[in-house]
Amino acid sequence: MTEARPPKPSDVFFRRKPVGGSQPPRARKAPTKKARATPSAKPDPRGRGEPFLNPYTFVPAFSREGMTGSFADAVPQGADRLHEENWTGTIGVRLTVRTPLLLLDTARAHNTPGAEEGHLTYPVLLRDGRPHLPATALKGMLRTAYEAITNSRFGVFNGHDDPLGWRRIADDARYMRPVRVGADGRTLEFWGAVKLSSYRDRPGPRYSPKRPPEHGDRVWVKTRRGKNTEEVTDIRPYSGSRPGGWVEGYVFITGQNAEKKLDERVFIKQNPNRVKLTDELRERWDALMEHHRRHEQDIETGGELDISPHRNNEDRRRLTPGTFCWAYMPTGRIEALYPVMIPRDLASASPAELVPPKVEPAPSFRDLSPADRVFGWVAQEGSGTRPAAYRGRVRVNGVTCVTAPGQAVRRFPGDGLPLSILAQPKPTQGRFYLSESAAEPDRPIKDGTPKNEVHRDPDRALRGRKVYWHHRRAATAESYWNETESTGDPTQELIDGELYREYRRPNAPADERLTRDGTAFQTTGEPQRDKQNRSVRGWIAEGTEFTFGIGVRDIPEVELGALLWLLTLGDDHHHRLGLGKPLGFGSVRLSLDPRETKLHTGAQWSEYYRDLAGELPDPSAETVVENCVRAFEREAANQPGFATIEGAFRAAAQGRADLPVHYPRARPKGLRAPRTPPNPAGESYAWFTANEKVKDGSVAPDRGRSLPSAGDPRGRDLDVHDEESS
Repeated sequence: MTEARPPKPSDVFFRRKPVGGSQPPRARKAPTKKARATPSAKPDPRGRGEPFLNPYTFVPAFSREGMTGSFADAVPQGADRLHEENWTGTIGVRLTVRTPLLLLDTARAHNTPGAEEGHLTYPVLLRDGRPHLPATALKGMLRTAYEAITNSRFGVFNGHDDPLGWRRIADDARYMRPVRVGADGRTLEFWGAVKLSSYRDRPGPRYSPKRPPEHGDRVWVKTRRGKNTEEVTDIRPYSGSRPGGWVEGYVFITGQNAEKKLDERVFIKQNPNRVKLTDELRERWDALMEHHRRHEQDIETGGELDISPHRNNEDRRRLTPGTFCWAYMPTGRIEALYPVMIPRDLASASPAELVPPKVEPAPSFRDLSPADRVFGWVAQEGSGTRPAAYRGRVRVNGVTCVTAPGQAVRRFPGDGLPLSILAQPKPTQGRFYLSESAAEPDRPIKDGTPKNEVHRDPDRALRGRKVYWHHRRAATAESYWNETESTGDPTQELIDGELYREYRRPNAPADERLTRDGTAFQTTGEPQRDKQNRSVRGWIAEGTEFTFGIGVRDIPEVELGALLWLLTLGDDHHHRLGLGKPLGFGSVRLSLDPRETKLHTGAQWSEYYRDLAGELPDPSAETVVENCVRAFEREAANQPGFATIEGAFRAAAQGRADLPVHYPRARPKGLRAPRTPPNPAGESYAWFTANEKVKDGSVAPDRGRSLPSAGDPRGRDLDVHDEESS
């Protein structure tokens, strides 16, 4: 959802740089609208010219310290009477489904026969044979939109008090120096580190007939200098006298905890060189180890890789005399200590600390924002404030599906349709979730910013409220949601030259090497059903209509105007409802029904009740709505950041007619298709890994891309390939 003005064709998208020449992408001329809208008849073997939208963007959340009038925090008016100037009554609403709506009966989910254990299939949520749309779902949808457009406080923001962990890039290893905590526990000794062959096809140097070397073993080693490193050629247990040509050392083992890891290390003694183990270094180490301790239950043990010992071994988390670790020294000074060479690290602040001022949930009844006063408020758990809740003044009722059940529900035979994998949000992707400056949450982080600066720069803030784009192209493509004409894997067929069916999981790869025929991935006819995805027996079809009422009680004009504004956005704007929004599901159109809308002021209700024979006036619903919306827009225009907020909201609500929507994906080498199809093996991490590529110590050209702002008028080049793919 975003922008008051119609979005420009270059708004908010990633674009692979155009073909031609070797000059830097910024020096190239941007493609014309025609070139972007009409795919080339010749597939580009380098996979460029693939503009797309990331499924989510952000409506910025600005500091509320400058909010005034009806937008400021305040104690809600008393509920003991109807205030003369406030409005009470009913708003009639019609909801039209524009992209399939996932209303699933979670209570009747079942394991799919023949599928992997844990794969669940969901039937459609019905009541008396008709689609059932819970009133709570509609109220939640409206509140989310209301919070965004009024820059209200978050209704809920629990469990975000700890800094997030993120993985350092492999290039950071060159700044790691091996150190040992001195016997006094207050100094660090610099040692050397040599490679010990451990996970190669050829066996490493023999240690003992009975066992290989173990972590902490004191040893003698012989070494030789290779092209870029030094490695162990012979190793034996430590004895009192030093053999000629041997060096004393300690074995340092962390396990095969990364793909392509071949070696462990032996720390060898060098000339004494000590520095102070500062309180700052110890505190940062302890914070990182406490993070691992709290998240120990999240460790997955079913993979082929080993778990780093410090993640589940209390002894390896302690920074005690004799502990070996790695010192991160990018500038010649120790910035931090880590248990492994390519470690996880912690952000400089927790998500809660990155929330703009006064956007965090209301701490008390005296600090309610517009959304709290209209929809209700519950104090954060454990806050101890009294009163601890406020009922709100909006009720959704009378939700009815007016489309015949046979037309409203589309059903899938057999075991249902397998949906694409939807993972949990990844707020550790700071390039997408954080702003360049705390004072300007609408500004994305500058492209090319090193990963360390993304997470460790204290001048950051959360971008705002995550919203999902309306998949406009998919909504208007006739065959997109219908697979009846597919002759192979429906996810590998290009629709209208631009779209792949993003909502469906590709069939199983044809072999383990994930072969391609040049234009698509080769898959079998077998659907993939495992613990990573779900299947559905049906969905609510496009064109289905629901009606419902919104009961409002004693709401001030401006606050009511914001709600009415959301209901009168126009036919080309969409709200997002239900599950699967990143995949394009749940775009709905809301329209106000004047015949079912009856709104009166408190003064009119008071006059009505004074005379038992009296009648309420019958004002024009259109006039009341127009006046309230105008009052909202007039006061909103004076609030900080409102034009940017409205622009971002409208842009996402409208979507883009010229761009498909999908998560970033790296293009394998050799693929000749005009656009990169969904990967049957998943591998969603490949793009993000490639995006952090470093060259000559700096972020490589055309990498380090951040998520553009929803209303950003500039284009974005994206040329991230999976260079490991063949």
